[in-house]
Amino acid sequence: MSLLRRQLVVSLILFSDTCKTFGSGVVRTYNSTLFYVRSTCPFTLTRFTYNRVDFDITVQRDDHGLLTRVEISVNKIRTVLQDGTVFVEQKSVSLPYDHTYQHIFQYGIYTRLKSTVLPVSVTWHSTTGGIDSLWVNLQMELTSEMGGLCGARDVVGEERLIAASVLSGEKCQTKDSLSTPNMVCRDFLSMAMECVRTQMSSKLYLALCDQNIFGFEGNIAVKCSFYNELLQKCERSSIIWFMWRTVTKCNPDVCPGELVYQEEGNAYNPSCSSPSPVTSGQDLISTCVCQDGKVLNDRVGSHSCVMVSDCPCVHAGRTYSPGQTRSTKCQTCLCKNGKWQCSKNICPPRCIIEGRFVTTFDGKHYSVPGMCTYVASQGINWTISIQYSETTSLKNVILQVYKDTYKFSHQSVQFENMDILELHQSGLCGNYNSDTTDDFTASSGIVENSAEPFALSWSVGACSPDIPKVCINADNAQISCENNLKFDYNMQACNHTCLSLSGPDPRCGVEDAPVEGCGCLEGTHLNKGLTCSPKAQCPCSHQDSSIPTGPVVIDGRQW
Repeated sequence: MSLLRRQLVVSLILFSDTCKTFGSGVVRTYNSTLFYVRSTCPFTLTRFTYNRVDFDITVQRDDHGLLTRVEISVNKIRTVLQDGTVFVEQKSVSLPYDHTYQHIFQYGIYTRLKSTVLPVSVTWHSTTGGIDSLWVNLQMELTSEMGGLCGARDVVGEERLIAASVLSGEKCQTKDSLSTPNMVCRDFLSMAMECVRTQMSSKLYLALCDQNIFGFEGNIAVKCSFYNELLQKCERSSIIWFMWRTVTKCNPDVCPGELVYQEEGNAYNPSCSSPSPVTSGQDLISTCVCQDGKVLNDRVGSHSCVMVSDCPCVHAGRTYSPGQTRSTKCQTCLCKNGKWQCSKNICPPRCIIEGRFVTTFDGKHYSVPGMCTYVASQGINWTISIQYSETTSLKNVILQVYKDTYKFSHQSVQFENMDILELHQSGLCGNYNSDTTDDFTASSGIVENSAEPFALSWSVGACSPDIPKVCINADNAQISCENNLKFDYNMQACNHTCLSLSGPDPRCGVEDAPVEGCGCLEGTHLNKGLTCSPKAQCPCSHQDSSIPTGPVVIDGRQW
């Protein structure tokens, strides 16, 4: 008998839309067949194509039994879980993380990746040394094209799944599944007898428990993940819920900061950014919560708990304490209960399109991906389109009202001497509702996460993105700017000139928020002639006069 054929020792057939792997190698397939495989080789856990979108998960354990590397590929976007860190396209990311194809966020004590292009989610539990439990949940019918340890409806036999799913590895090993009777397994199963369906099922779970622990007796995570998995089959009223930690010596998760462990609670807990999350339809799972009516202060990274009235606010990357205000020349906003309460915007709305850079009606900045024709703004019976030339300048502006079309060769558009900027509703300029979070609403009505898919949705006809590669190459080269100006996505716009060194720049009547564009980097200041100069080379300003650098006599005194 081949080595792989000896891996299968037990199986249990149920029904599910979830595939799991936990402990040191227990696998539960989509059709709920349970089996055990002991290996340090990489395996395809599941792989399929749905609506022409590819999905693939590869898992690998180390000699200690836990998963130490997991690769999740959604539409060719690769996410890697390794060493307690989440990498997307080889870059470490913090949570919550939003991408066009997926969202990654905390889900109780677990972490969840939810696809936005597929009816699938992946959830895992991280512990010291790796991942002790991972499951894939589908909201779709299983197809014959599925592969991997999770199997498919038309695949019979765990041996075939194992043989077809193992991937090559130079130093990895697949071993025989050995076991010896484990007393803790027997004590636990005796209490969980009411949770399994039949006496035969109990014997099969006992065999799996022995195999899971054998050789990993010192790894508490390997043992406890198996007990916890079987525990989920028990009713909450079962006595095992009150005794299992004493019998198995499994301690609850240690929660960070001021959070407290709760065996069963809502996956999404109240926080400063979401003090009243929707709880209907949520799974009740193990989680970490705040006590005494407090919410998680997710505006800082300390995992502290505060009353809602003590929640801070955030704007343009800056944190404001409760009661603090921020003002612009158009409105004043007060931080209260973690939210901004703003006065009415007294400034006339406008959308600015300068070259490929766009400022929406609500003040969001971005750049269009290609030199194409776009819908800048549109209403019920009118549309404003813009046409770019090959040199990134605006070539034409087209106004269409009902069936009449007007073309303008300048950047100001009027119709019968009436400014049409107040007719905005959608397009590159956004929707002007005082909310920048939905400025990237595509023509389909979906709010995109980045500028490129949003802008392309408003392109007229075919449009191929041609964002200069210098923006993203390995040398960190930037968009070409005039003279020695530099491009940055967080350029300081105001009070960054030589003139501002002699006093506040009178043109900075608005809040000093970073913008995307060309300017002077930290340590330099914008001088005459659109050049960046160090402070020592900046002229001085005195009584509206510019005085060059060096000693100078003013009113009889030398400076």
